[in-house]
Amino acid sequence: MDDSKIVDLFLARDESAIEQASLKYGARLRRTAFAIVSDIPTAEECENDAYLEAWNLIPPHEPREYLFAFLASIVRHRAIDRCRERNAGKRSAVFVELTN
Repeated sequence: MDDSKIVDLFLARDESAIEQASLKYGARLRRTAFAIVSDIPTAEECENDAYLEAWNLIPPHEPREYLFAFLASIVRHRAIDRCRERNAGKRSAVFVELTN
């Protein structure tokens, strides 16, 4: 399906917009997220979060010419946020063995 038609579905609040976007770009979005998080379930969550955020952002925006870039940007930001959460300072500890 054409990107413009997918955006029209988003604007009409038709849930098939998410399905069509997933069919067209799902694998590429998961691959983008996986390159950052190196975890398949987390990459899938980032993809799903991107569809939800696109659902909320598309009515004021109309990315007819750049739908993949729009979705990929959201996926990248979600994946980076997941990495920051996972690697937060309070959750990681470095142990150094002291010797005399």
